[in-house]
Amino acid sequence: MKTHIITGIISLVVLMTFSSWNSKQNLKTNEIAENRTENINSKMEENNRTLRLVVSYDFGENLKTISEKATPEIIKNTMESINWNEFHIVQLEDENENALHVSGSLYEDGLASGYVTENDHILIVNPPKSVKELTEILIEFLKGEEIWRNKYEYK
Repeated sequence: MKTHIITGIISLVVLMTFSSWNSKQNLKTNEIAENRTENINSKMEENNRTLRLVVSYDFGENLKTISEKATPEIIKNTMESINWNEFHIVQLEDENENALHVSGSLYEDGLASGYVTENDHILIVNPPKSVKELTEILIEFLKGEEIWRNKYEYK
């Protein structure tokens, strides 16, 4: 009889220990799943940024909206289609009309990039030297403002 009671108590202790351990593992699994979901949602938000792509010709006299929702492919195609021997401004604008622009010409004016908000206008510290660099700046900004800010220095 004592053996059955001792066996029962040991079984109960083992069951309680396993139950406690299992609930801790479930909490860890839930935390990992929540973190992954937050990361995925964050990436989706960045990928779902709605930025308008606008090109300015003739020193700003003519504006052309290329796309209301820019994509890396649209940016690349637009940048490759422009005659950079003449002055152009290409910019990505958000719904608040904050804009990142790349501008200039390959010969006379040189190339530049700036970020404009209602209260501020900052310029890239190390000016780009090629159309490829201009394109990369726009695509990094499209990926997310934090990505862009961590890669380029503007003052």
